[in-house]
Amino acid sequence: MSTCILNSGYSLGCKDNIGGIRRVYIGNFADDNIYVEDADNIITSMLNSTSGAITYYTFEQRQESGEFNENGNHSVENGTTFYEQVLSLIFTKNEATLRNTLFLLAKSTLSVIVETQNGRYILMGKINAVNMTASTVATGKAYGDLNGTNVTLTGKEPQSAQEISAAGFATLTIV
Repeated sequence: MSTCILNSGYSLGCKDNIGGIRRVYIGNFADDNIYVEDADNIITSMLNSTSGAITYYTFEQRQESGEFNENGNHSVENGTTFYEQVLSLIFTKNEATLRNTLFLLAKSTLSVIVETQNGRYILMGKINAVNMTASTVATGKAYGDLNGTNVTLTGKEPQSAQEISAAGFATLTIV
């Protein structure tokens, strides 16, 4: 018997929302991560069954430059649903260290946490790894143009991206 029965609606809240991302945390994807969730499916704890702590590395973003989008793909004909998670990042000032870091990210399977301007943490790549799917290096033409790299990270998941509570984020090792 299916448990797909609608049992609530949605009410508009206050107009106290803001768009954009503050930071991104990127780590190595692992199949043996353990996620503890509360009744609202918010992740309250994350750990690796082999090594214990999970390490993520901080990738800062300038204000109003990075963007996270999630597209739901639902096929009535095939009875399928999946979510494509797309993170667009801009890194300014092309340098050898940035080039080397991005080259390593392009070869790796990743787990990504997006910190929004609202102070929420969103997990990309819980079941399946996130991959770098595009990158563009630009020098710019005019003095005010971007001298930097645009990067796209993409994940495909069977469920919509989950929020991580502040307490759950505190269980991680952040570098």
